[in-house]
Amino acid sequence: MATRPYPFTRILIPYDGSPSAKKALEWAAHLACAGGDEVEQVTLLRVIGGGYLARHIQNVDLRVTRMDQVAAWRRMRQHHLDHEILPLLEEGKRFLQEKGVVAPIETRVAEGKIGEVIIGLAGEEGYSTIVIGRRGLSPVKGLLLGSVTRQVLSLAREITVFVVGQEGAVNPVSPISPLLLPVDGSEPSLAAVRQGAILAQSFKDSKTRLTLLHVIDFVLLDTPYAEGNALLIEEGEKILATSRCILEEAGLQDMV
Repeated sequence: MATRPYPFTRILIPYDGSPSAKKALEWAAHLACAGGDEVEQVTLLRVIGGGYLARHIQNVDLRVTRMDQVAAWRRMRQHHLDHEILPLLEEGKRFLQEKGVVAPIETRVAEGKIGEVIIGLAGEEGYSTIVIGRRGLSPVKGLLLGSVTRQVLSLAREITVFVVGQEGAVNPVSPISPLLLPVDGSEPSLAAVRQGAILAQSFKDSKTRLTLLHVIDFVLLDTPYAEGNALLIEEGEKILATSRCILEEAGLQDMV
């Protein structure tokens, strides 16, 4: 059985204490524990976005001089940090430690556009992995207002992003099972299969169930292809076979 190095060595967790963020934190704890000593760093990040300024600017007297205004804003910001943000991050840190995470855990606070700050920090400091909770915006709100999760996914390059659903339940015995691996033959999809194999190896005692999926979308194809799909099916089988070989090389043939 070929065992590859654990790829999730530096884990960034955007955390605001919301129910979805707590679910992401729980999943990240399993991810970090699975890597054991190979995990170098786990970071809890709280980004203060424009929403906070909008809620609290009314408390600043805009008639005073600029210096007084800045001083008042700084006092409110520090109070917010000391009494809300930092205790929340420390609570998240304790949760990870109680779950058995042995890697160093740090807490960070930053300001700016949330999605851009997350991706910027991840890229600049070499994080391999982002674990983020989905806030559960409706499709219409997500389209009109934008979504931090959507932005992180669209901007991520060479970073593995795990998105934990708002209503998702993390099974402590088998947190990754069943695991669906969609494949299209591209290198990114094969990379996902390799990472899925490493995860399954890390949770080998939980008897993870793996499913490879290749989808042929006839709507996007020309009429001749739709009428004669034998070649497409054959190509799909080859893609699945290549992916299956990756899992078999990892000793996971009994889980597929």
